[in-house]
Amino acid sequence: MKSQTPTHPQPQHLKITNFLLGISFIFFIINSKKNINEVLLGLCLLASILMSQLFWNNPKKYSLIHKVDAYVAKFSISYFIIYTLLCKNLQISRVLFYSYIVCLFGIFFSFYMSNYYSSREWCCEQHIYYHGILHICCFIASIYAFL
Repeated sequence: MKSQTPTHPQPQHLKITNFLLGISFIFFIINSKKNINEVLLGLCLLASILMSQLFWNNPKKYSLIHKVDAYVAKFSISYFIIYTLLCKNLQISRVLFYSYIVCLFGIFFSFYMSNYYSSREWCCEQHIYYHGILHICCFIASIYAFL
């Protein structure tokens, strides 16, 4: 009898999408101006990777690690967005600016959908799917801080 592997997303798949932030960290090392804000953003990337990996290893809703991961993620995302919108000159190119706005829309939409589905059924297929999209959108948007 063959072992069947699930075809729908598992919570551990989010450990893979979260590791995309490691690419952002490498981009930070190579391209950053290394000003205080960008160094702090680099540290936010490392904290986000670490906390997400710890949480998605055993995703227990409302656990201490869940609360810490949620705080680190929300702080990091907010800091990245504020820094990128206020301190980076994305207006030098319409394509750059509007593509960043599309990334922000992706972040907010996927966050909303992930939250919606997780409140209905924790770690259901749609929750994991939209949370993975959130990780991907955050990865792409984080690159803009170091351009």
